[in-house]
Amino acid sequence: MIRELAGRLTGLVRSSDCVARLGGDEFAILLCGVASTGDVSGLCERILKSVAHPFELLGNAAFVGVSIGVAIAPESGVDRAEVMRKADIALYRAKFEGRNRFRIFSEEMDHFVQRRQRIEAELREAIDAGNQLKVVFQPIYANGTGTLNSVEALLRWNHPKHGLVPPGIFIPIAEESGLIHAIGDWVLRQSCLAAKRWPVQHIAVNVSPIQFRSPLFAEKVLDTLRETGLDPSRLELEVTESVLLDSAETAMDTFNTLRGAGVRIALDDFGTGYSSLTYLQKFPVDRIKIDRSFVHNLDANTASHAIVQAIVDLARAMHVRVTAEGVETTAQRDALQRIGCDDLQGFLLSVPLDPEDIDVLFGMTSIELNAIATAA
Repeated sequence: MIRELAGRLTGLVRSSDCVARLGGDEFAILLCGVASTGDVSGLCERILKSVAHPFELLGNAAFVGVSIGVAIAPESGVDRAEVMRKADIALYRAKFEGRNRFRIFSEEMDHFVQRRQRIEAELREAIDAGNQLKVVFQPIYANGTGTLNSVEALLRWNHPKHGLVPPGIFIPIAEESGLIHAIGDWVLRQSCLAAKRWPVQHIAVNVSPIQFRSPLFAEKVLDTLRETGLDPSRLELEVTESVLLDSAETAMDTFNTLRGAGVRIALDDFGTGYSSLTYLQKFPVDRIKIDRSFVHNLDANTASHAIVQAIVDLARAMHVRVTAEGVETTAQRDALQRIGCDDLQGFLLSVPLDPEDIDVLFGMTSIELNAIATAA
């Protein structure tokens, strides 16, 4: 595949240009005498189009993606190390935005990388400090009865200078840096300890694809359950479809180990993937969570109503429980109740709460909590 890719690249450039393999699956192209950025953009588009065609490997068609970062001299500098550094920054930006695209370096990208590095350093400090990260819990209510039957654990970072940092900013950085493993282990432990003191059927914990792909993940989960004494059947791990699509063999082993031990698996953001039905057959989950985008459009979008109804009917046929998340209006709640969702979650019903607030919901007294702590 590497040789075939090299051949496609050399076939797209002039004889005066240079194509080099830097190592692994990374290539560099040096263009001389470029008249305009349009020439560079044109080449990048041709590369993307060329690589989009399948590679014939051992009689099979293999599809690969490619990301391209570009730095242009002298605007980006004349020192070769500096130009390569900026091309790498542009490459990182292309990958960050979803791959299969190219990006030309700009100074804003340099600021972006520096900001990312700063956030990573501060996140490491937050982990060591022990008082900036916390887990909050959003109640999940049974449709019809309105019973609080489950909670979902959500991570929050209260930065000492900047206040609450959105998870959408620091979670991707934690994943890229590998910090997600330590953070995820801590969240799981805190969630299991909390579930021990509450009369909830299940506690849901989000799992990063990076965590799930680790061969050690299943054993870590089971060790945490043994240490905290939580019944495995009360733990529900929420994964996205990308977990099942990528590294399917490792995912299958992890999936089977966890479910074999009694841990429940929920498929989060359902309805946004392109092969959900196929993977539901291969990975029989315990719960489907309807993506909030469909719930949000229930008020005025008949297509969303039809999609939600179809998901509920599918779940019922497969004997899978279904939860609608992101419920924010009474109209959405009423529609979901008519459709027949099993459980509802969202700001209309409750915002994420501190553990102490959950204690109040269950009417737990300080004496009872002290007794639970002593028993634990």
